[in-house]
Amino acid sequence: TEADALRFARAALAAGVLCWTAALALAPHRPLWAVLGVAAAGLLVPQYSWGLRLGYHGLQEVFLAAVGWAFVLPLYGLLTGRATALAAVEAFLFGLGPLLFGVYSNTNDIAGDRAVGRPTAACLLSRRGNAVFIGALSALETAVIVTAAVLGIVPWWFPPALLPVTAARIAQFTVGMVRGDILRGRLIGIRAHRVLVVALVAANALYAATT
Repeated sequence: TEADALRFARAALAAGVLCWTAALALAPHRPLWAVLGVAAAGLLVPQYSWGLRLGYHGLQEVFLAAVGWAFVLPLYGLLTGRATALAAVEAFLFGLGPLLFGVYSNTNDIAGDRAVGRPTAACLLSRRGNAVFIGALSALETAVIVTAAVLGIVPWWFPPALLPVTAARIAQFTVGMVRGDILRGRLIGIRAHRVLVVALVAANALYAATT
């Protein structure tokens, strides 16, 4: 019921506050930028559809990606006391994950979002424009991976290690945008994000073992 959903949301919010506070209390390092990042995430993430309802005032897609960035880079700072180019690249890639299945959800929800005045890219762009936007985001993920290798931020073998993610993005766009099966495309996007996480963990473990 709606009441159950609200109770769950409040409990999740309380648990989140406790976990973020514990992370700050137990962290071996507390650089100011990381502390502010954690505090900002704790304050702003619940405001997506509640409170300030930031998801209803534009830049909804940026918010989705920023949540992913906030779950990686500030916590890396709390663990190590610094930010590295490698951590920034991986945080950026992690943030693209929720965005790259969120835009498919938004495409499926155009009618409902327009009815409540929620200005997502899918609502504001034409059907073709939205497809181009999603295609560009998908290509951006691969471009960042390749560029990071070219610049020496990650080892040369990083792009091959993440090829399963690239293949999943191609399948996602083909199914969701070309064939028009939006919800199946969204599901592929969720699975692609899980593949990305596993691939990054494996690549990081190998990189640490060889340096």
